[in-house]
Amino acid sequence: MMESTSNISSYDGHMTGVVACGIDFRQDSVFLPVLYSIFFIIGMPLNLMALFGLYRLIKSENVLPMYVINLLIADLIQLLSMPLWIDYYSSEHYWRFGPEACQAMGLCFYISIYTGIFFMCIIALERHLAIAHPHRFQQFHQLKFAWWMSLSIWVLITLPPSIAFNKLFPKQINDTLCIEKYPSEQNFIVYRLIILALSFIIPLCFIAGLHWQTLRSLMAINSFLSEEKRRIKGLLTLLVAIFVTVLGPYHFIGCVKYLGLLAHSQSCDWEKAVFVPYQLSRGLLSLNSLLDPVLYTFLRTDFRVTARRYLPCLSGSEGSRHSACGTSELTERGTSSTQD
Repeated sequence: MMESTSNISSYDGHMTGVVACGIDFRQDSVFLPVLYSIFFIIGMPLNLMALFGLYRLIKSENVLPMYVINLLIADLIQLLSMPLWIDYYSSEHYWRFGPEACQAMGLCFYISIYTGIFFMCIIALERHLAIAHPHRFQQFHQLKFAWWMSLSIWVLITLPPSIAFNKLFPKQINDTLCIEKYPSEQNFIVYRLIILALSFIIPLCFIAGLHWQTLRSLMAINSFLSEEKRRIKGLLTLLVAIFVTVLGPYHFIGCVKYLGLLAHSQSCDWEKAVFVPYQLSRGLLSLNSLLDPVLYTFLRTDFRVTARRYLPCLSGSEGSRHSACGTSELTERGTSSTQD
């Protein structure tokens, strides 16, 4: 049976920090701010540069850049909220910016994560249809459809947490914790388990299944050069690998945490036991903000051509740049043929 202990929080500006359920919040007051600082410093210019290149590609009838742009926008939303989270965790879970800002930043964090997951699913589906069924589902390859699909995903992902947060985390002026309660209440545990299933387990099965089917179709296509096949296969494999290695730990430990809370009579003891692993997985979750531009943008030959054209500092010597651009253009013709 869940403990009825309320979320007790206090703040001592010198040593003790925030105390809730006996958890020492100094445990993550260094590694989370350091991780977030690295992600922010590297991720902001990387995502902005990727958006610059991809924006130019929307002028063509190529819907993939549209979905990648939305993925990077989700990353930017998360990155823009990081300075406040850096302050929060370095201050030992002490929120100093008011309850409204707390709810807004919490929504930004969760919406960016789960919107990114669903756009990864759309990207995997688009690649599958382009390779396995290039002449079918023509509507899916139209920019107008991509605009409406993207808007629908943002609305679908934004509304549920916006409603749930007002119920699960009501605004409290004197509460120094932000989007946290120790021990977790039962309605929040049930909510998190449902979200974990809908936002990770089902999308993982979807992406893994598409990955397997797309690779089978790719191997049956004789018009692609072996180098082109290796590039597409590598992109699809990296998509699954990042989904598992970056998103997996947070969702797996989350399942263990919340299922354990349902099973343990001493909720606070279990909260303390899983606190550090859960917070570490939360920090690694934001690694997506660095990997998304690399995996879904720089591995695309068309963006590399654009980057070399408008950002010459990214390339080497003039001769090698022209040689690489020529190779990229030839390779991209093979990729573009799958999208018609």
